[in-house]
Amino acid sequence: MNALTLTEDEQDALQELMNIAYGDATAIVAEMLDAYATLSIPNIRIIETTTLLEEMKGLKGGSYFFSSQAFNGMFSGESAFFIDTQSAGNLAKHLELQSNEDLDDAILELTNVLTSTLTTRLAKEMNTEIKFSLPSISKLPHDEIQTNKTLQEYSQVIVIDTELNFEDQQINGEIFILTKDGSIEWLKNQLNNILEALM
Repeated sequence: MNALTLTEDEQDALQELMNIAYGDATAIVAEMLDAYATLSIPNIRIIETTTLLEEMKGLKGGSYFFSSQAFNGMFSGESAFFIDTQSAGNLAKHLELQSNEDLDDAILELTNVLTSTLTTRLAKEMNTEIKFSLPSISKLPHDEIQTNKTLQEYSQVIVIDTELNFEDQQINGEIFILTKDGSIEWLKNQLNNILEALM
């Protein structure tokens, strides 16, 4: 597969689509958790998955929750939510959770809301529809994150860095959209169609 690269105009178009999608996700997360929440403007990078895995080797201490959800359609792949144990603890305190099982369920629900809202709205803006599988979750020591099988199944990843903020406490996380081979060129084509429609 040829490496996916975006022109400056394509990058700007994708950024704008993600901004729209993030607006939807922020509102839904705030309602779900009954708290004022904001998602920072996403920083989008398209890199080789091997590069991402190398970067993850530099993470410091503790363990991380990695939850993912596959989606299928003309735009296919897998979206994931990635948070450290400190952020997960903040989420547990906010929701007054009593057990690790409850925390896993909360992270899965948050993943489901965040990733499904983002990718559904992104797909809508690109005039297509997608279907989802059930999300899954794993907890990995920081030095084993690069062994995650989900990440290893993709040659490239669209990394979307964001910060999820609550009024009284902070939860930091990263959202990834991992694209399948057939979606690479499709994404570029759709972005160009959107750009042409604006001219």
